[in-house]
Amino acid sequence: MGRMPVITGLGLVTPLGPGVEQTWQALLAGRCIVDHAPVPGIESAKAIRLATLAAQEALRQSRWNATALADLRTALVVGSSKGPVDEWMRGPWPHLMAGVGQTCGLLARELAIGGPRTTIAAACASGLTALASAVNMIIHGHASRAVVVAVEASVHPLFISSFRRLGVTAPPGHGCRPFDLHRRGFLMSEAAAAVCVEAAHNPIGQPLAALDRFALGGDAAHLTASDPNGQVLGRMLAHVIDGRPVDLIHAHGTGTVMNDPIELSAVESNVTAPALLYSHKGALGHSLGASGLISIVLNCLAHEHGLVPPNVQTHDPLPTTAVKINRQITTTRIARSVAIATGFGGPAAVLSLVSA
Repeated sequence: MGRMPVITGLGLVTPLGPGVEQTWQALLAGRCIVDHAPVPGIESAKAIRLATLAAQEALRQSRWNATALADLRTALVVGSSKGPVDEWMRGPWPHLMAGVGQTCGLLARELAIGGPRTTIAAACASGLTALASAVNMIIHGHASRAVVVAVEASVHPLFISSFRRLGVTAPPGHGCRPFDLHRRGFLMSEAAAAVCVEAAHNPIGQPLAALDRFALGGDAAHLTASDPNGQVLGRMLAHVIDGRPVDLIHAHGTGTVMNDPIELSAVESNVTAPALLYSHKGALGHSLGASGLISIVLNCLAHEHGLVPPNVQTHDPLPTTAVKINRQITTTRIARSVAIATGFGGPAAVLSLVSA
């Protein structure tokens, strides 16, 4: 299959910033959302507008021109849990059935993508699963490059109320506190992330990080809850970590009572040397299907700058033995990182990067 693909472009739109650099600096400064948070300044057609902004930023960095985009070997993979919510909530039932895939078609037209395109809907693992799908397309020769976009614009009373009824949202004023002894749930947020992925031989853009290993799975233990023993996630982490050193584990880390200890146990059972454990959800909230790809963008920045943002809302960390949960910026070389995403119903994805 040859060498694993490389990432050459990054895009990000979050409640803390309209681009990669703005969000990164906000995270380093210890800023965080304090309530369920939309992206400021975007009031309609949110999913396609957020996706387009993130994709365009990634494409500028990767330097793919119109010819490269129109190439039949340039793919588009979109990950989303719920798609264009503000549109299908207004439409009839057939609108709902087509909603998640609608963003991919509109984005392909907006970017003038010439090759294959697909949509991945795997709950909160959608974005990371979309990246794994693009990697598969490249290593098996179905594409030479791919734009991968994950987007979520679900900060809507229906979904806020639904998650509240499930008991997974934080109470007012508490905030999202991943891996904290006093965690009580997450805050929902809007976001979009994008990465440009290319075959390792002769890429157009400058490699920022290389894909290393990945695993996809599903525990199918419960309609909404995870397997309390974390067996599937543990096996996936064992495959991806592969007994090798890892410097940064970017956890799913939702700050829910159930998720965090299960995930922490699975991580600590597979880490062979002390690693940093980080979750961006304490600062950015939980953007559902976009969250996994946000983790990849932030991991690329950690590789580039040798910095890991603080776990700003984790005041009293759970006890750990093999990982460190830091509340301050950490300066260290990140040679290898792992990102984790899991979702209601059991879908899960784990993916590792190495410095380019």
